[in-house]
Amino acid sequence: MTTTAEQDGAPGTIGYTIKYGKGYEDTWFNARGTVPQVRQMVIDTFGMKPEDVEGLTLSEIVTNATALAHAKGNLGKGLGGQVINTGHASRESAAPARSAPAQAQAEEPPSKGLIEALGKAETVDELKRLWAENQPLFSEPGVMDAYKARGAKLTGK
Repeated sequence: MTTTAEQDGAPGTIGYTIKYGKGYEDTWFNARGTVPQVRQMVIDTFGMKPEDVEGLTLSEIVTNATALAHAKGNLGKGLGGQVINTGHASRESAAPARSAPAQAQAEEPPSKGLIEALGKAETVDELKRLWAENQPLFSEPGVMDAYKARGAKLTGK
């Protein structure tokens, strides 16, 4: 079982374990505390946005986190992928100051380039690599649709 919840003996506390794979040697995430504490630990650890988990139960949040953990584990093992920081804050702090025309050009959504790259992907492995390297952008409009459409074309489905 890849996700477990159990009582640890202390009144009002629970524990969850989320595994990134099937093997014992795979990475595990463990959280123990009250339901609100564990909920926040899972949300924070897996980088979930508050608006995306609003109204979800802890069990539903853990299910989503488990799917994300499995995907990351599979990408890391199968494709040699690694997580990279694509946060806007880090990009902005590292970027030099730009003139107004250059700034206007740079304000195109970052997903535009990704959608173009998805459309040019020649293999399913290339699609997987793009997903692994650009995971945060897949919540932006049109990105997942482009990914699925290109995947269907490459696989003939």
